[in-house]
Parts: sequence; structure tokens; C-alpha cells
Amino acid sequence: MPFRTTLNIIGGAVNTVTEFYEDVVETVRGVTPEPIIQATDYVGDLLEKGFAASPMGIAERGAAVAGKEVTQATGSPLVGGAVEIGLGALIPGGSAPAPKPLIKGAKPITQQAAKTVVPTTPMGPQFAMAGAGGPQLSIRGGDVNLQPPTVMKAVTTTVPEALEAAGVRTGDELMDARLGKQYTKRNRDVLAKENDIKYLKETLAGLDELKNDPKNLIKFINKNPELLETWNRYTKKYGADEAFSRTRANIAQRKTNADTAWSQLKSNVLPFEKDGEYRRWYGSDAAKPDRRRVETALRVKGDLKIKEYLQQHHLIPKGMTAAYFNKMDQLIAAGKAKPDDLIVMAQVALKKGMPTGDVKANLKDLIPAPHAELHTILRRQGDEIAKSKLIKDLSKINNVDDLMRLWVKEFSPEGKFTYNYETAKIFQELDSLLEEMTGISKNVRKRDVKEK
Repeated sequence: MPFRTTLNIIGGAVNTVTEFYEDVVETVRGVTPEPIIQATDYVGDLLEKGFAASPMGIAERGAAVAGKEVTQATGSPLVGGAVEIGLGALIPGGSAPAPKPLIKGAKPITQQAAKTVVPTTPMGPQFAMAGAGGPQLSIRGGDVNLQPPTVMKAVTTTVPEALEAAGVRTGDELMDARLGKQYTKRNRDVLAKENDIKYLKETLAGLDELKNDPKNLIKFINKNPELLETWNRYTKKYGADEAFSRTRANIAQRKTNADTAWSQLKSNVLPFEKDGEYRRWYGSDAAKPDRRRVETALRVKGDLKIKEYLQQHHLIPKGMTAAYFNKMDQLIAAGKAKPDDLIVMAQVALKKGMPTGDVKANLKDLIPAPHAELHTILRRQGDEIAKSKLIKDLSKINNVDDLMRLWVKEFSPEGKFTYNYETAKIFQELDSLLEEMTGISKNVRKRDVKEK
């Protein structure tokens, strides 16, 4: 495909702006609600230990209706999806309702910003599928009893380009034990991260509203042990005058990190391989030795400063893939698609040679300066769309085929994913060549742009 102009050379300088926030490694904070952990773990165990060999098997999941029942009962599409994949599971007990919103008009807030979980409704050991002909599911002492269900389709998309690319047909049932376990884990991890983001967002809102109300601000902080610990740490280190600004900055950065981690979790649809190009690579220990060797060589050449480090860049923007996968998750929760359709999306990318997520094949180590330039140029050209904007754009889609057509188009020769992938693979080399030809260093080019 033609290589679009990414470097606008004017008078020997590159006209670009560096506004890139570098990727961060997820810090897991252990906020997953225990009832949901138990439910989803149980589903995963059932998948591995018995469903594949059951009379109905994964291939004849009649639990789609049950998934909807659980979604309605718990208010959580993620839990409902897990039940659907696992042919039903129990959601033990109930959890406390989520606290009321922090902001109420202009009144001061003293309520604690808490890590909230989705309230669940207790269920008995047995529930019936809705609809005529639906199977009856009961779980007693590890035994699963199923009556023959009404056979339902798995892959529902009919888009020829997607089916051909993924090598499947409408009605094929793709979800096996391994894929089901990853699907369940992904849903659980996404839910935990969303709770994390909610907590951090509410904490920021509370801090901002009470910034000029010291009395209620202290009450707010004292009700949140984690926030209090951060506040006290900065007060001790920097003094009371800087405690607020540094605490707020800490919470804001953690929210940015959590948003980034959410995109990565959403994009890791397929299970990782143990070795090869499709193993987990982002932030992994396995990636460090190679990266350290390259860093040493670049420092010897003078291309990397002593205190600079290579950054892992996703060849296909994780924010964009997360937005697409998130929309498919929403269609699944609404009963307009199947989890198998989500697998088809991931397989399309895989078969096109551009896998999504944190696999080695989707990552390239870049020097910080060209990494920043790359993101800025791609965003300015409209080839890397902000996650929030793409989520908004995709909100208009209400069926699986329309979403799948857009997804396949992104991998076409003129598609945004293809362009991002091809550009990122050669950009750093082009950047170095430009420096060599013009004699203008990256740092000088950046400074020149800022002064303009």
C-alpha cells in the first residue's frame, strides 16, 4: 500500500508536536469482588473438567438464555457472559450495594469514595432456562445435569470477508475449554479494572470538589484508608502545602494507568501461547534480556541516552482494538451476538498477520523520541483515533455484521490498522535516516517545534 506522508519536512525540520503519554505496565491492585471470582473460577474449572465431554458439550451451549437471566439478575453483562460460556454457574451470596454518587449538586462531600462492586442477587442451587424447550441445569456436588436444549447458533456473523479471513462459517461453534477459560478470565479482569477506574474517578471528583473546603476534605480523606496513606506519605515528604497537588497527581496517574490497562485487557481476547510470536510479551520478564541488549548497543552508538530506555509500542493501537472488542462485548450482553463472534474478530486479526493485544508479534521496541513523534503524527493524520472517540462512534452500531464489516475494513490495504502496523515497523529507522540526512537531532527538532 502507498506509504502516506508521515514526515512534513519544512526547511530541513520536522513539523511535529510531542504530546505522547508513554505506555505503562499494569499494577494489579486486587479489587476483584470475591463472589465474582468464585463464580468465574468455577466456570473455568467446569470448562476444563467436564463440559467438553458432557452429552451436550461446549458445542451445544443452550445457556445463552441463562446468561441473559444472570445479566438481568446481577446487572453485570460480564458475569452473564461467564455463565453463558460455562453452561451456567452459581453467583454465591450477595454484595453490598454500590455507594451513592459522590457529587450531589454543590453540597460538600464527606462520603468515602469506595471500590464498588456490582450488586448480585442470591440464587438457589438450581434455575431453569427461560423459553420453551430450554434446558434445565442443576449443579450438585460437581455433577452437571442437562436436558437436551434447543440448539442455538454460535458464530452469528454472516459477513463473507470476516468468515473467509477467520476460516469459519456462520453457525460454527468455536468456544472450547481453552478459549472459554480465557474469555472468563478476561471478563473477570476487565470487571476488576472497571471497578478500579470507578474508584479512582470518584476519588478525583471528591478531591476536586473539596479542594477549597479543608474541613470536609480531611473528613473525606480520613474515610478512605488508601487515600489517607498516600496523603500522609506526601505530607511527610513534601509538607502540607504540596500534599494536595501531589496526592491528586498520584491518583490521576493511577487512573491513566488503569485506563491503559483496561485497553490491554480488552484486546487480549485469545489465550497466550507459551512460546513464539504469540506469547505474552508486553511488560514480561521474557522480553527484558533482548531489550537490554539492544539498549546497550544503541547507547554505544549514541542513539539512546544513559538514563533512557526503549518503550514497547503496540503496532495496532490498543485503544482502538479495545473500543472494537468492547462494542462486541456489549452486543453479546444484549443478546445480539455470541462470544464466538468475539473470537472471530480476534482470529481475523491473527490470520491477517496483525494479532491484537500484548503478544510479541504486536510489539516493537522504540526509542522514546521517535515513539512520541509516531503517536503524535498518527493522531494528527487521523490514523490513530482516540479510544473515547471511537467508542462514541461505535455506539451507533447495533448489530454484529455492521461491526464486523468495519473491523475487517481496518485490516484492508487502506485500513487504519494496516497503516499503523506498517508505519510503526519502519518509523524509527526512517526517523534515524532523517536525522542522518539533515544533521538535526531529535531533541533539536522537538525544541524547534515547541518554540514555534
